[in-house]
Amino acid sequence: MKALVIVGHGSHLNEDSSLPVYEHAARIRERSGHDEYDEVVECFWKEEPSMRHVLDTVESDDVCVVPAFIAEGYFTQQVIPREFGLTGLVTHKGGKTIRYAGPLGTFEGMPDVILERVEDLLRGKEMRPGRTALVLLGHGTDLNKSSGGVIYLNAERIRERGLYDVVAEGFLDQEPEIGEVVENVQAENVIVIPVFIAEGWHTRETIPEDLGLTGEVTVRATATDEKTIFYGSPVGTHPSMAALIVARARETERETGVCPKSRLSIT
Repeated sequence: MKALVIVGHGSHLNEDSSLPVYEHAARIRERSGHDEYDEVVECFWKEEPSMRHVLDTVESDDVCVVPAFIAEGYFTQQVIPREFGLTGLVTHKGGKTIRYAGPLGTFEGMPDVILERVEDLLRGKEMRPGRTALVLLGHGTDLNKSSGGVIYLNAERIRERGLYDVVAEGFLDQEPEIGEVVENVQAENVIVIPVFIAEGWHTRETIPEDLGLTGEVTVRATATDEKTIFYGSPVGTHPSMAALIVARARETERETGVCPKSRLSIT
């Protein structure tokens, strides 16, 4: 038997923190028909079910653990391996083989999900004549370069496709600061996509307040021009993330010598 375990951060204060993990797990269950995974299980760091005890509830002997996190960092490199008792990419423990995948944000399929989020945001909306900029918004931290690095990685992958006049990066807790990026970018249309897993205080309150946003579409005058800002929901809440999770798991299984039981289609 095979199991897919999706690990989220969770929060005691924000009930929406765990919602994407539950929604993506449900999508995978509904559309797999249990052909690829006999079990699809959610667990969290700050909520129940706890990642520390989740393997005790899994019957399968072949388990793939996928962290629903954007970047490599403290949680993916230290907390999750510690709580699961992992020793590397593959761990044999308690009669189970546990395969540990990388975070979602570094996976090659992430730019496609970001672009789907952009497409959904712009559907039915009028664009201003002129240049269009896509700004990827990350949390960032000066304590971990990988946190910001994943934003630059995805920006470059999208930039290579030549879809926008400008593809830029902005952050909450490191330079360049998102407000300065939006203010200074040379474009009449500015699309801001938060590269976060879930909705929360930042996406609903601090970011709109800092950018002077009034909703999904805000027309704002700057010192030199006027621009329309399109503000999207976090990329991690997009339904296509379910397929990304499965693709990440498949990649890990291939790299560790396991062939998928079937080709699960999730759209």
